Amino acid sequence: MRDLIPILKTLKKQKMAPALLAFQIAVTFMVLVNAIYMISERSDLIARPVGANMENTLIVVANLPSEQGDLTIQLENDLTILKSIHGVVNAAPITGLPLEGWGLYMDFKLDPNEEDVAYGGYFGSNENLIEAFDLTLLAGENFLPSDIQKVENDGRFKSSKIIITKALAEKIYPDNWRDILGKSLYYHKEPHEVIGIVDKLQNAWNFWSALEYTVISAVQEANDTQRYVVQVESGQMASVIKAIPEKLLTHPYKQIDSIEALSEVKRRSYQEDIATNKLLTVVCICLTIITIFGILGQAKFNISRRKKQIGTRRALGASKHQVIRYFMLENAIISTIGVCIGILAAIILNAQFVELLSLSPVPINFLFLGAIAIILLGQIAVAYPVSQAAKISPAITTRGA
Repeated sequence: MRDLIPILKTLKKQKMAPALLAFQIAVTFMVLVNAIYMISERSDLIARPVGANMENTLIVVANLPSEQGDLTIQLENDLTILKSIHGVVNAAPITGLPLEGWGLYMDFKLDPNEEDVAYGGYFGSNENLIEAFDLTLLAGENFLPSDIQKVENDGRFKSSKIIITKALAEKIYPDNWRDILGKSLYYHKEPHEVIGIVDKLQNAWNFWSALEYTVISAVQEANDTQRYVVQVESGQMASVIKAIPEKLLTHPYKQIDSIEALSEVKRRSYQEDIATNKLLTVVCICLTIITIFGILGQAKFNISRRKKQIGTRRALGASKHQVIRYFMLENAIISTIGVCIGILAAIILNAQFVELLSLSPVPINFLFLGAIAIILLGQIAVAYPVSQAAKISPAITTRGA
């Protein structure tokens, strides 16, 4: 490290240019680390499993027109039609949809006279929902047809048997989540017996802390606007989507609002997060390119200004490798200074994000890996001008004044 002292003396003499480059590196590090961490957090949230078969689950939203009489009978007719379509495995009604952004939530009690033990989302359906969503039943049993209560509107007020998610069971019984089987949860002051536990089923709001605390009630509720979950055989999605309007639109008052895959419902739910990730990615790429050109420009300027110095060192016996090592070390020192400042700035900026946006703090290993990446980026950026500097001939010292 015999080059270290001369480099520090040179940086002390020049001051302004190295300081500006270090500042640029610090700003780049601060923004990149926070932006990439935000992208990572959002990506993890988007990637959370819904619990259902995303590829082969269709969501049909249609109306049950009052002009055609009893809504419960119309609902049964729709289900019969949907199940009869070639390629359909099963179909079930549901009062809301995972990640739809609209739905019902409940406060749960183990005793109607005690405090709430949890809260979560609510879906009303029948015995076919587990197969229609392709859910994994971990414990207990599915609804029997005799368990299902058929009502028009406000089925959540009915005392019923329920199936809950494992996350909700763990929230209420953290020591042994299976203990909740056979117990009653109270909401709207009515008892609801837990007869089964499914692995996962997200409810309506992707931003909610209780997203995975979900209850499925054995209440088949008929509404003016009716949602159906349809499980389709692999490879039959297109043909089933085409067949549904032909089969379901049986009279003038009947309408279909939408037919779409559950994956599309999820994509729409996270479209703002996806757009934000894309924007942050573009910002990261642009900032990285600008910083690379800044480092490259600074290196080329320094080398062109010090050609005679380089030639003199070569004339005194310095090898090409030693010239390369000198300028690479100089860049590494500037980059390290910039990164140290950037780490401090990144922590301060992240603290503001934690307070204002409820984000989690950037992990230390994220800062460490970011620092290594920025220093390596600086080394790559100066590689070409430094290689050109090593080719400067010792004879240049005899040219010009």
